[in-house]
Amino acid sequence: MSDESSDLSHFDEFSAQNMRPPEWVSDAIFYQIFPERFYNGNPENDPEDTVEWDTKPTRENFFGGDLEGVNRKLDYLEELGINAIYLNPIFRSPTNHKYDTTDYYEIDPAFGDKSDLKSLVNSAHDKNMKVILDGVFNHCGEQLSHFEDVKKKGSDSNYWDWYEIDDFPIETEPEPNYRCWAGVPYMPEFDRTNPEVRQYLLNIVQYWIQEADIDGWRLDTTNYLEPGFVRQLRAAAKEIKPEAYVMGEVIGPASSWFKSGSLDGVMNYELYKYLVDFLANEDYGAREFRQRIYFLRRSYPEWANFGNYNLLGSHDRPRFMNLCEKDPTRFKLAYFFLFTFPGAPTIYYGDEIGMEGGDDPDCRRTYPWDEDRYHGELLDYFKKLVKLRKEMRSLREGGFREIAANEEVFAYARGNTKDQVLGVINSGSGQNQIEVSSKDLSGASSGEVLFGDASLNNKKNGLQLKIPGYGYCLLKL
Repeated sequence: MSDESSDLSHFDEFSAQNMRPPEWVSDAIFYQIFPERFYNGNPENDPEDTVEWDTKPTRENFFGGDLEGVNRKLDYLEELGINAIYLNPIFRSPTNHKYDTTDYYEIDPAFGDKSDLKSLVNSAHDKNMKVILDGVFNHCGEQLSHFEDVKKKGSDSNYWDWYEIDDFPIETEPEPNYRCWAGVPYMPEFDRTNPEVRQYLLNIVQYWIQEADIDGWRLDTTNYLEPGFVRQLRAAAKEIKPEAYVMGEVIGPASSWFKSGSLDGVMNYELYKYLVDFLANEDYGAREFRQRIYFLRRSYPEWANFGNYNLLGSHDRPRFMNLCEKDPTRFKLAYFFLFTFPGAPTIYYGDEIGMEGGDDPDCRRTYPWDEDRYHGELLDYFKKLVKLRKEMRSLREGGFREIAANEEVFAYARGNTKDQVLGVINSGSGQNQIEVSSKDLSGASSGEVLFGDASLNNKKNGLQLKIPGYGYCLLKL
């Protein structure tokens, strides 16, 4: 780990080399866990005001989920087929969401301690699972010792220049007189133009890779960070572990983050938006969706499409099940596309059993560890979908081509001429058909249904497929 006084320029030089995501990412099937709501493995570390597990979530209440709880449920994740875990923030913080860090070098006591994290990572690695942590480096919590020192000493504090402060004393009303994330007073922003601040944060990135052998970082609020600093964060991680994965929370197109050599991948919120508009809101048809997908993937370097973290839900968005009006058919259709698109597909905890939830904090409900409350058919579907992804190399590494679309049906190919599959989705509520030219399939004119449901007619010059309402299929060509 670099010391406080080291020159940061070598991080910029490192980041410009070998701009490719780690090889394991294309094989990854992520599972996002909000630790406070997943499983309470150790009631002895529960906060004093912990509520009953099934209580309605608010912005303030605590439920007792912890790292030991995640560790105890690794067998469940292994059975589902998960091989990568992304944990929301786990460092010391007074809130249930932990995005206001007050000590970057300590696990929050309600989640356990360093030994619990090490045990979780070791157990995950024994099951060939990766673990990445949430890095909140744009801002900290107001109780971080550095900001506390500023509040007491003003410009006499050694950390006065770590923040952007208008004047002293520190005030929060009617508005904060210091820069903070989205104007939230308890989240003061770091001034990352200060080399000391950058080194402090880079040290944290390296410390946890060394200390707990984590496999990478998800960078919170990447849009608020400077590209040069993000490049340094990525380089700092890879200096310790070359196969570390560093991806960012990017809202909107991410082209500049890839062209600047800053990230291995992003939370693919552009893809998420298109799937919400297409299958949940039904704002447009398959032809428009095809065009948007084409624009998205061609906007990025090819390697970036395979390094992205593709999602249909997160702690910041309503559950996709709610967005599609609790219709499991459209829900399954969206996840089918996610698992057959380039990049690492992600399951937001509980989606596999049909968990519901509206806007934050309702999307952060506790996981109902009662099989009678599971949507069993969905869980079986997810297991099959995961198995398909793992078995089909073309779905993990193959190229993507938009083949054909009409108003409601979209057909696309994955792989190459030697190993090619065809995915078809029907966004309409009734049966629809589409014809695919053998010319567009590298000469293939016959196929075998591997997954889903379709009526297949092998024609001389191509294929005719009939797909049931909100149906999908994957064909081996």
